[in-house]
Amino acid sequence: MFDEMERLREGKELHALLQHYRGVGEADRQAWQDRVGEFEGVEPRQLVKLHGELLAYGWLEQNTGITPVLRLGAAANCYRITPAGIRALKQAQSTEMQTV
Repeated sequence: MFDEMERLREGKELHALLQHYRGVGEADRQAWQDRVGEFEGVEPRQLVKLHGELLAYGWLEQNTGITPVLRLGAAANCYRITPAGIRALKQAQSTEMQTV
């Protein structure tokens, strides 16, 4: 059986990407955030897969309809962390603290 929480704890890039979306969404949880197009140490193809995982687990939600700002070469206002994503990060961090 696949455990997405284990994947979050062990997948440093996945964890870091979800933390990024939590950080940019702290000021306004309802605001849509720009999609990360480059992430240090992650190849573009892998970044696409990481976003797909976050969406599949329900930790990010995608805005595919209303994007009031269009910018060439950017995917503006298309993602935001979900309450489940915030809980997953908290759970992963509390589990890490218990093992230390």
